[in-house]
Amino acid sequence: MDKTIFSNSKKQMLITVGTTKFESLIKNIDTEEFYMLLDNKNFTKLIIQKGTGEYFPKKFLSEIINLKNLSVEVHDILPNFEDVIKNSDYIISHGGAGNVLESLKHRKKLFVAVNNLLMDNHQVELAEALEKENYVFYIKNLSEIKLEVENVLNLEERNFKLLNEYPDFNLDVIPNVIYSILDI
Repeated sequence: MDKTIFSNSKKQMLITVGTTKFESLIKNIDTEEFYMLLDNKNFTKLIIQKGTGEYFPKKFLSEIINLKNLSVEVHDILPNFEDVIKNSDYIISHGGAGNVLESLKHRKKLFVAVNNLLMDNHQVELAEALEKENYVFYIKNLSEIKLEVENVLNLEERNFKLLNEYPDFNLDVIPNVIYSILDI
């Protein structure tokens, strides 16, 4: 499906696995219950970036559910990824550092789901550290993703401030480290 990605929607969610394959995340959000949750919470757009995985989410097309507010787009890779992040209110992302940091840079409400099939899984360490500092919601059990997202959305509606704001990025850090190493 290749619809226009930009919109002035009231509420937009992005689900992304980056350029990788994370079939279990995509399969666990591809449920009638998940789509109905977003629809009932007045989300108007859901963009799914499924990466290189073979599973194509399509249950939102089911005649059983009648989505009143929510339109759904599915893409392999998004060419204007940063713009989609900027236009999204909530993001569910795999635990890749690039996606996570890009989302935090733009101060998005971020759910992180790690791919437990990876060897030497650095995603768990990143998600745990960011959750400990209250910057992200760490989804530990993909089979409970709908419930975890629902709990957060319910609290948000009650005006609870749930996450800390991630500090601004200091773009001088890397050059300063290099200068220090070179003794310049």
